Amino acid sequence: MPETAKDTLKKMTAWDVAPTLTDAELDELLIPCCVMDKDGLPPSDPDWTPTYDINAAAASAWLIKAARAAATIEVDPPGSGIFTSKVFENCRAMARIYGAKCRMTVGMK
Repeated sequence: MPETAKDTLKKMTAWDVAPTLTDAELDELLIPCCVMDKDGLPPSDPDWTPTYDINAAAASAWLIKAARAAATIEVDPPGSGIFTSKVFENCRAMARIYGAKCRMTVGMK
C-alpha cells in the first residue's frame, strides 16, 4: 500500500516520541497545507489529487512539540539529566529546518 501524506508526516515529526502528537492532530495539521495538485487542480476540485506542503505541516508539528516541551522543566524520570530546554531547542531547530523548505509538495494517492 502506498505511503500517505500522514505516514510521511509521522516520520518527519517523530510523532510518537515525547512530546507526542496525536493521530487527530496530524490530520488537522495537513488541512491548511493542501495545495494545488500536479494538474493545477485546487483542493476544492472533486478531481484533486491530495497534495500537501508537507514541510509546512512538519514545521507546525514541531512548533507544537516545542510548546509542549516548554511547559515542563525536567523530563521523567527525575534525575535523568534530560532537560526540556534541550528538547525545546531541538524541536525549534526542526521547525526551522522544515520551515525553510516550505512549498516543497508531496502528492499522495
